[in-house]
Amino acid sequence: MNILYLNTTYRCGGAEKVVSQLFWGMRQRGHKVYEIVCYDMNRCALPEGVQVLYPSLPMRIFNRLITGNHGNQSLRIGYSRRRILSFIKKYQIDLVHLNNAHGNFLGIQDIAMIAKACPVVWTLHDFWAMTGHCSFPYGCTDRWKKDCSACPRLDNYPALRKDVSHRLWESKKEAFRRYPICFTVPSEWMREQFEASYLKGLPCRLIYNSLDLSVWKPLDKQKIRARYGLEGSKNIIGFIAADPQKKLKGMELLLEALSHIPNARNYLLLVAGREGSLLERLNGTFETRCLGYLDSQKALNEFYAASDLLVNPSLYETFGLTNIEALACQTPVAAFPVCTMPEILESSCGWIAPEVSAGALADTIVRAFSDKSVLEEKGRAGRRRVEEVFSEEKMLDAFEDLYRTTLEKQIYSK
Repeated sequence: MNILYLNTTYRCGGAEKVVSQLFWGMRQRGHKVYEIVCYDMNRCALPEGVQVLYPSLPMRIFNRLITGNHGNQSLRIGYSRRRILSFIKKYQIDLVHLNNAHGNFLGIQDIAMIAKACPVVWTLHDFWAMTGHCSFPYGCTDRWKKDCSACPRLDNYPALRKDVSHRLWESKKEAFRRYPICFTVPSEWMREQFEASYLKGLPCRLIYNSLDLSVWKPLDKQKIRARYGLEGSKNIIGFIAADPQKKLKGMELLLEALSHIPNARNYLLLVAGREGSLLERLNGTFETRCLGYLDSQKALNEFYAASDLLVNPSLYETFGLTNIEALACQTPVAAFPVCTMPEILESSCGWIAPEVSAGALADTIVRAFSDKSVLEEKGRAGRRRVEEVFSEEKMLDAFEDLYRTTLEKQIYSK
C-alpha cells in the first residue's frame, strides 16, 4: 500500500509519537509511506518521505496571512489542500491516514475534499472533529453534543475571538459526513464520546496507542538516580508535561496536594517539562528537581525509571500516553478518576484518587508510598499490562487490518 500520514506537527506531542510509530512500522512491513505536516518546530533533519508545508518563518507568516491566523475557523485553506491533493495524485496514494488537522493546517471543507479523492482513516486524538472549535471541551456542559450554541468556553484551545462555534459545528457535521471516512479512537471512553456526537453511526474502531517495548523498559533505579545526582533514599514523585503551565495538565492541583503531604523532607518532586512560574509556589517547602523538556526516548525512559511513582493529575485525556510509558518502565501511576484514566490504569498497576481535589490526590500519594512492596508489585504488574494490551505490534496489526478493510470497502477513481 501507498500510505500518506497527515498531522499538524512533526515530533512534538503524543499524537506525533503515534504517527511516527505508524510511519516507521508500516515502512518496515513493506508499505510505501509518506507524511505531510504543517509545521516542524523542532527543525530537525527529516527522513525520506516527510514533507513540511510551511517549513520556514516566511512560509509560516504566509500561512497566517492566508488563514487570517484563524485556521481553525477556516472552511478552506487552499494552499494546504492543493499541495496534498497533488501529492496524492503524483505518488498514487492508496489511503490517507489523517491525525490532527487543526493549527492552521486544513480547513473543514478541505478534509471532505481529501476524503472524496482518496480513502481516509482519521484517528481522533482529541475532540476537534466533534466540537465547534475546541480540542477539549473542558468546562462545557455537553453543548458540543447538541449544537455548540452559546459557547461558554471560547478560551479553550483553539480559542475563538467571537462565538461562531455553532456555525463551525454545523459546517463540520455536514463536511465530515459527506464522504466515507473511517474513524479510530484510542480508548473506549473516547468511543463513547464519539457515539454521543454528530459522528454517531459512522465507522469507528478502537485501537489503543502503543509502545515499542524493545526500547521502553525497566532500568536500574539506583544507577539512574546516581547518574542524575538524586538521593537514593528519597520517595521520588515524577510529573511530566511538555508545558506544565497548561491548566488541563493539573499541576496546580499537584502543587497544592504536595503542601498537604506530611514529612515532606522524605520526598522529591522530579519534573520533566518546560520550567515555569508554577514551581515557585513551592517556595522551598518541597524539594524539587526540574529536568527541563526531554526530547529523546532514552531521557524519558530514565526519567520514569528514576521515579518511584508517576503522578498524572491531568483533567482531560483521550488516552494518556505518559501513563503507559511509565508502566512500561515499571513505574506505577496515580491519577484522578477522569476520562480514560480508570480504563488505562487498572487497580493492579496504579492508584485512582477518589475525587478530583488536592486533598484526595495527597492522600493517594501517601497511600502509594505507605508500603514499598506494594508500590514495586504494582510497577511489575504495570509492565505486564503494557506487554499484554499496549504493544506496538498489536497497534500495527490493527491499523494494517483496518487499512486493508477500508480499501476493500471503498472504490475510488484516481
